[in-house]
Amino acid sequence: MALQGNLDDFNILNILQMIKLEGKTGRLTLTEGDELVKITFSSGSIIFAEISPAKEETRLKGTLLSNRILDAQAWNEVKKEHEDNLKPFWEILSKQIPAPTLVEVMRRHILDNVYYALRWKRGSYEFTPMKGIKFNEKVMTPMDVDAVLMEGCRIADEWPRITASIPPLPTFLVKNVLGEDERDSMNIKAPEGAGPDFKSSIEFEILAARGVTLTDPQVNILSIMGSGKTITDILDSARQGHFTSLTAVQRLLELGILKPAARKKDTTIAMDHTGGAVRYITMALLLAVLAGGIVWQVVSFPQRRESRKASVTQMNTAKARVTLKKIERALKTYIALRGTPPPTLAELAQNGSLEQGDLSDPWGNSYQFVVRQDKFSLFSTGPDAYLASDNIYLNAVPPPAKAK
Repeated sequence: MALQGNLDDFNILNILQMIKLEGKTGRLTLTEGDELVKITFSSGSIIFAEISPAKEETRLKGTLLSNRILDAQAWNEVKKEHEDNLKPFWEILSKQIPAPTLVEVMRRHILDNVYYALRWKRGSYEFTPMKGIKFNEKVMTPMDVDAVLMEGCRIADEWPRITASIPPLPTFLVKNVLGEDERDSMNIKAPEGAGPDFKSSIEFEILAARGVTLTDPQVNILSIMGSGKTITDILDSARQGHFTSLTAVQRLLELGILKPAARKKDTTIAMDHTGGAVRYITMALLLAVLAGGIVWQVVSFPQRRESRKASVTQMNTAKARVTLKKIERALKTYIALRGTPPPTLAELAQNGSLEQGDLSDPWGNSYQFVVRQDKFSLFSTGPDAYLASDNIYLNAVPPPAKAK
């Protein structure tokens, strides 16, 4: 016989604990308005949890594609088999991706769904007992209710506080490591889709050169950002849990590494061919905007030129620090193998440890290499080769004084 009622009278915590204590096997269906969560139990342990099919599919697709677990073609084949044969996604994916990856993704989805329901204060519930549930024990690991509740209650308490400190979840965010001027100076194009691991990007090196340390969850978020995502899409696409992703997004916003932005839209002007007046008005407005833009360009040119110059200098400085670290690694390897530093940095390019282009800084000057006894110092002469005040030292350590 099914057990049902309102969450106002009997809260979710009590329901889950009762199912555990009595070792029930069956399915608990929770509803709040249009929202739905189904939790499946085997002998009082949680083995599965799902939300509405449409949302489940969106989240699963986002996770698999954004983290390059599957490509778009492979996903379309999985979806077609799901629709044609009415097989669960998990059953189809067990043949497509490694078992440890599937277990990780499933566990993340199950816990996120249960934690989501634990934040509900209103709604209804219905528990339907079942006689023995067959499930794939290799990918569905029974979870202890008490352990899930302990973490879930903590998340339920913290969630409102964090969401109140960030923009609404539908807000569109983009990476804010490089400005447009900086991208132009470094010839970097904004990514259109999921790119490589963020740790392998020049943006990661630039942040490291600025002294910014990122946690693994924050790196995971930046790795899936592409050309931008809503906060909801970020939570659904990240390989880690929703709450871990939410706290990572909060910190990245605080650091200014992520920022809200408008989605890029097609701004094509639709012309009205039925009346000449509309065309004339539109043309007049366009000319007025164009004239205003020209005036602004002329007036603001000196300030923009200085701003761009400072921005390019800052970016070139970050690039120089990144290359200096690369040279340092090559030098340490050389010394470890040969017991002595090379006579010049050109030796590192000749033996293949560095590229020829690594020997010159962003201003076209050679990187400086000073050796004294068993220590060495690396630096760039900076924007002005004749001034020592703008030199860029590795780890901010100046070269040793020359022996008299």
